[in-house]
Amino acid sequence: MLFTIFAILTVAGAVAAFSLRNLIHSVLAITVAFTGLAVIYLLLGAQFIGLAQILVYVGAVVILIVCAILLTKNSGTPTRP
Repeated sequence: MLFTIFAILTVAGAVAAFSLRNLIHSVLAITVAFTGLAVIYLLLGAQFIGLAQILVYVGAVVILIVCAILLTKNSGTPTRP
């Protein structure tokens, strides 16, 4: 039962990640998908893979994506006053 809930949460997060138009919301949705996948690994008894998923993907990759988006959000051509 718990596996099914997290599987649905993971798929919903993945679908939301590529269907949302706001980039920040997409990154938050992919964070939900990565976290759900890590919990599924933990439920299946693969503790090392689950913790590596949390540390590497949720802890590093998603934060890197958020920082890159926030730093390059307004990097277009400046408008004249």
